[in-house]
Amino acid sequence: MQKFVNFFFIIICIFFVSSYSFADNKIAYIDVDLILSESKPSKFLFLQLKEIEEKKLKKLKNDELKLKEEEKKILSTKNIISNEEYNKNVNNFKKKVDNFKNVKNQDIENLKKIRNTEILRFFKLVNPIIEKIMEDNSIDILFEKKNIFIAKSNYDITQIVIENINKNIQNFKINE
Repeated sequence: MQKFVNFFFIIICIFFVSSYSFADNKIAYIDVDLILSESKPSKFLFLQLKEIEEKKLKKLKNDELKLKEEEKKILSTKNIISNEEYNKNVNNFKKKVDNFKNVKNQDIENLKKIRNTEILRFFKLVNPIIEKIMEDNSIDILFEKKNIFIAKSNYDITQIVIENINKNIQNFKINE
């Protein structure tokens, strides 16, 4: 029985000591989506990404139109040329279509990779800014707004972060 009482006493002491030790931590949160949509460097980043994606998609659409024209030509020569020649043209066309699909999938994957890489590179530039803000304001813990159920708005430091990003990062160019 004495062991049980000692164990219970130790647990209560640990509970009170640990809750007291966390009482002085200053907590804040940021909205990462707002930072990505409102800061000037991130707007410039997404504009550049959009231009790259539009160029690639335009090229892919042009290639697709060329393939459709070639398909029409092959279909129009069906009754004019021999079956062997027609089948040969169809097989060559199928190879071109397969090649186009592979190139299209590769291009889409490359665009996703560029997007992810550049966003990560942007956050590598932003992290020291956020760390400096945390240090200046004695913030111990920083949460992302999506992961918070409810909190007072005075714990939100998103606008401070955006202002500092705009001040410290003039423009953000994509490495192609």
